[in-house]
Amino acid sequence: MPAPRLDVTVRDATAGLLRLEKFRADSESLSPVHQYLIAELIMLRLFSILESAIEDLACKLVAGASYTNGTRPNPLVTVRSIGTARKAMVSHGRAQPVTLRWNRSKYIRESTSTVLCSQEPFIKHTQRHGGILNEMRLVRHHIAHRSPSSRKGYRQVVRSVYGANSRIGVGAFLTSKQRRPTAKQRRPVAKIDEYLATARIMISELAQG
Repeated sequence: MPAPRLDVTVRDATAGLLRLEKFRADSESLSPVHQYLIAELIMLRLFSILESAIEDLACKLVAGASYTNGTRPNPLVTVRSIGTARKAMVSHGRAQPVTLRWNRSKYIRESTSTVLCSQEPFIKHTQRHGGILNEMRLVRHHIAHRSPSSRKGYRQVVRSVYGANSRIGVGAFLTSKQRRPTAKQRRPVAKIDEYLATARIMISELAQG
């Protein structure tokens, strides 16, 4: 059986994100309320693609895939398939089976702690992207649940972006460009566009090695 390939995961995830980018671009000619709805739907889908890609990359690395730069990982277990790799993450070296989670850097580290070294490039990259991954998680969580607890997390994101307790709705937050630009950008970019670009970069870097 040939070794699994990380570039296949990157290719498929990138294709999905590019489709979402097209939907986003097409939506900009619509009324604000329709842009808000589409941006929220895009956010749900893009985070699903990101989570699935992170899980797939982790499983493939444990199953013997090389990074896209040609280097090989050093997994702590020897398995021959993606399915076996996932099972190893759940139970290998653990007193009790765990639920694997891929939507936060500390969860990724915990999910892979018995099968991948903490110094593995994949793990290092997830930690470096931890802040923006968690920001996207909190926004996605509030879109999906609209609960008091999800609202609390979402408001943390809004404060970090606007520096104040704005009551801006999620759709408007995702599409608005009315905020102070950072030192790295000449003019603000809509958050949904930033998240789409970040997801593509993150997936590519996690696979790169």
